[in-house]
Amino acid sequence: MLFEHGVTFRPDWEHVITPVVDFLTARDEVDDRRLVLAGISQAGYWVPRALAFEHRIAAAVADPGVVDVAESWWRNLGPELRELWDSGDRETFDRIMNEALEGDPALGAMWRWRAKPYGVASPFALLTEVAAYTVAHLTDRITTPLLVTDPEGEHFWPGASRRLYDALPGSKELVGFPAAEGAHLHCEPMGRALFEQRVFDWLDARLASGPPA
Repeated sequence: MLFEHGVTFRPDWEHVITPVVDFLTARDEVDDRRLVLAGISQAGYWVPRALAFEHRIAAAVADPGVVDVAESWWRNLGPELRELWDSGDRETFDRIMNEALEGDPALGAMWRWRAKPYGVASPFALLTEVAAYTVAHLTDRITTPLLVTDPEGEHFWPGASRRLYDALPGSKELVGFPAAEGAHLHCEPMGRALFEQRVFDWLDARLASGPPA
């Protein structure tokens, strides 16, 4: 969608998921009482965002939980740049950032790679866009049973899984993946079999009350 069609990220993921649910529920072969939504990495934001508005999902998984996507950006930029961005001085912020990115080719390449899915060139405008990716004000609307993974050593959104879990008002489960099990780090890259075992066992339990297949 991004590279072939130029379709960039958007924060209001309910406008993506609800049409998909509409399509699925119209099909005779789909059990509309057993729809599951799962997302990894930044989709740990998009899943709960969609659930805040779309309530026809039977169960969902966020791997990991993400409350504010921008946290993964500001952890690397530091408090001084954050203060400058907060001040609204776009011209100065963009000048400082562009000088830094031009002076470090590797950093510049990484920035452009991470910025491309948003379709925004200006560093100030990009971070303004990323700031819209938050569910902090929407968690009370999430009623779908949600499994949130909490891998040890999560480096993009450390602590966010617990914060999301604590804020959820409905049925929920926080599942840890410690280093001792070899399933730690962002999205459990070396422990996907263990991840799948735990997630599908949880989904089996959540969906067991439905009609037989």
